[in-house]
Amino acid sequence: MSASLKTGQDHLTPTAQLEEGGLHELLGYRLAQASIVTNGCFQRAAGGPLGLGQVEFTLLHLINKNTSVTPSRMARALAISMPAITVWLGKLEQRGLVSRERSTTDRRSQHFGVTEAGRQLVGDALAALQAEEAQVLSTLSPAERAMLLELLRKVARRRKA
Repeated sequence: MSASLKTGQDHLTPTAQLEEGGLHELLGYRLAQASIVTNGCFQRAAGGPLGLGQVEFTLLHLINKNTSVTPSRMARALAISMPAITVWLGKLEQRGLVSRERSTTDRRSQHFGVTEAGRQLVGDALAALQAEEAQVLSTLSPAERAMLLELLRKVARRRKA
């Protein structure tokens, strides 16, 4: 937002009312400020009540929607290192939320699937998150919500492979 468009408190931090200076024009800063809200939303809806972390939820949801996904594809999709993906998948497997099997075509490759317990948990988490986010975004019109999500998708698509 240009300096000429600032109104009222738009140039101050949300709670401490500190002058943001040029930070208010940086996407990364705005995303970080918004993530404080969305992280709290996640914690209230899925973190505390369902015992899921954000990475765990994302992995579980993606595995649920993509049958027999490999750890390397998950790592690429989320820009997470293979060792970290291995640790996260191991934790989900220990909790009985995902299952692992060797590929029938390449014995070096493993595929992951969601167990029934994992499917139930990820469904419950998604519903709770959608309800919580609806409250957080209630000040936006449906068109503004759609525009926000579309613009963020476009920014994310700029990520290098």
